Amino acid sequence: MRMTTQGLRSTALALSLSLTSLFATQAEAAVDSLQLIPRPVSVTYGTGTLRLPRILRLSAGAPASLSDGLKKQSFTTTAAKGRMKGLITTRLDASVPGLEGYHLEIGKQGITLTARDEAGLRQGAQSLLQITQQYGGALPYLTITDSARLAYRGVMLDVSRHFMNRDMIIRLLDEMARYKLNRFHWHLVDGGGWRFPSKKYPLLTKKAAFRTVSDWDQWWQKDRRFVDEGTPGSYGGYYSLEDIHAILNHATRLGITVIPEIELPGHSNEIFAAYPELSCLNEWAFENSDVCIGNEKTFKFFEDILDEVMAIFPSKYIHIGGDEATMKHWGKCAKCQARMKSEGLKDEHELQSYMIRRIEKYLNSKGRKLIGWDEILMGGLAPDATVMSWRGEEGAIQAAKEGHDVILTPNSHVYLDLYQRESDHEPRANGGFIPLEKVYSYNPVPKELTPAETKHVLGVQANLWTEYVLDEPHAEYMLFPRILALSEVAWTPQQDRDYKSFLTRVNYHVPALKKRGINVYPLRRIAAINEVDTVKHLVSVSLDSERPTADIRYTTDGTEPTARSPRYTGTPLTSRDSLIVKARLFEGDKMIEAAPMISFRTDYHKAIGKKITYNDCTWNERYTAGGSRALINGVRGTPTYLDGRWQGFTSPMDVTIDLGAVTELSHIFAKFMQERVQWVYMPGDVEILLSDDGVNFRSVARQKTLTSEDIYKPVFETFSFPMKERVRYVRVKASNNRSAGHFIFCDEIIVH
Repeated sequence: MRMTTQGLRSTALALSLSLTSLFATQAEAAVDSLQLIPRPVSVTYGTGTLRLPRILRLSAGAPASLSDGLKKQSFTTTAAKGRMKGLITTRLDASVPGLEGYHLEIGKQGITLTARDEAGLRQGAQSLLQITQQYGGALPYLTITDSARLAYRGVMLDVSRHFMNRDMIIRLLDEMARYKLNRFHWHLVDGGGWRFPSKKYPLLTKKAAFRTVSDWDQWWQKDRRFVDEGTPGSYGGYYSLEDIHAILNHATRLGITVIPEIELPGHSNEIFAAYPELSCLNEWAFENSDVCIGNEKTFKFFEDILDEVMAIFPSKYIHIGGDEATMKHWGKCAKCQARMKSEGLKDEHELQSYMIRRIEKYLNSKGRKLIGWDEILMGGLAPDATVMSWRGEEGAIQAAKEGHDVILTPNSHVYLDLYQRESDHEPRANGGFIPLEKVYSYNPVPKELTPAETKHVLGVQANLWTEYVLDEPHAEYMLFPRILALSEVAWTPQQDRDYKSFLTRVNYHVPALKKRGINVYPLRRIAAINEVDTVKHLVSVSLDSERPTADIRYTTDGTEPTARSPRYTGTPLTSRDSLIVKARLFEGDKMIEAAPMISFRTDYHKAIGKKITYNDCTWNERYTAGGSRALINGVRGTPTYLDGRWQGFTSPMDVTIDLGAVTELSHIFAKFMQERVQWVYMPGDVEILLSDDGVNFRSVARQKTLTSEDIYKPVFETFSFPMKERVRYVRVKASNNRSAGHFIFCDEIIVH
């Protein structure tokens, strides 16, 4: 049978559309399956596959990290000679756009990596290594055009509180390079121990690098004494020059800058164990942590130490700390007071600023630049100093507006010593709660800055303090995978970031991290999100998890979920009364053992929407939880006081709820938290008082706390008062008999 010309054209068009659809489907599959972190700026997909031989030929100038990485993936690499199969071509081209920009093309002719500079070549190489790790020897045709959002993409590791060995740091550097993080801030010295090997001041490692016990609380709260190196049973350590050079050489090979920190003028009590004459008291003392700024020997000491540091570390920046000086002894120290008088300094803040400025001038004379925590703003900022803003963004905003470079590192989003899920079943952390999503949500460019001021934002950094991070596996557990979220925050344009996409990709990377020997947190959190509808008189709970492919199974009858329990489909669970949700993660019929069950309760109770009066008390201005309705708005707190849902008091809490009419009461609940590390304690007791007229109250119940103050993890206690009463006014009093600065936190008073 012969086809007409029109029929042939129709068939060709159909075939063309079919192939177009097929290729589009293949491209979409490639888009969905590519697991790069951080997400590149632009990816264009082709329609073929490049099959790699086991022997790959690298052109001259290829980064050492590319050859190293391919060898770890069982490829053999050799230098290219002419046009040969398996060729990976690398070249520099100044026209490639963007910071550390690169252009990676995988196609029929092989692999070509073109970059603006050596840094761009290294970043492109890491992207290629992630692709070969994912696809092996059969790579999809694609083109990536990519560059960095921010120049400074950092991780800080505190090795003073708990010493971390050289091998762990080298592993960390490998992973940082893999995910395009390029600054390692090494917090070498602090009150927990001196870790830098000084030839000029050898007593620092002999007398200030080892302490009596490893446990931070036991040592810091009760002892704080150091012991000589070699003392039986002592804990600590320091780095040899060989260790430091090995770490620096490895970092250089990976394109990572190591920034050392020598802390001053506070956090220096370890120095006094070796050289007590540098303190205002001329001796070691339990609470003495600030060096004597009036003593000229102090400046000679730090200049000598910094000379030794600069002789080893090539970094342009030297971090000098500058945070949390107590200033406790400067006002009584004759030398400090004489210094203030001679320099015309009006207070201790200006005295600290005098030291920072003088140290900065010394560093500048050696061709280096100073970085300090945002307290260096107090008393006036040194002229060329760079501010690392940790107490929120205010310091960064102020410094940038004054023309100083800034690095954002707020404790609200990137302090990785805080818990990454509810504290149950987790290793100890420094209180607080910063899950993966919280890190990823951070935008390190404050909206308060103008475009011109934004140019002073160098980048962003995550910090791992180690008071409660006991060893290297624990440190890795706190770092990974949260620093992968940081990498995308720092590299990928803000408008291109998407948490759901990232969550899919990070779930691919977690098993790979584990395979490489990293003790990675296993992504096991289920989040319960509580909302209140005061129009429909409903409370609702939505569930979400860190494992998008897992099933969330739940119950609302108080029983533990099983594989036969309902699967959460995304529709919020609602109630007009009380709702107790228990949930677990499952893969098919198999419960994910690494993911513990969660339990969450919320209530639409009789106090919601009513009037509340604070009786000679008020909430702390930093922890308002929304103000006067916070305790009766039906919104429950999450596992951290930093979520904006817990109201904090430094005085006793005393509030009266006006129910609007005489109401029958069956039960009153009040939930509080304790987070001892952050000075948050349970109230000593909670008392319920009732009244018909709002003036004359009678006490009907009082309960003492059942929570021990010795518990170091966050604890939540619900004070429960069953009753049969008919009244209009309910008064709740919670005691706080502690000294100034200690908190009690309440999320909700529930009236049934």
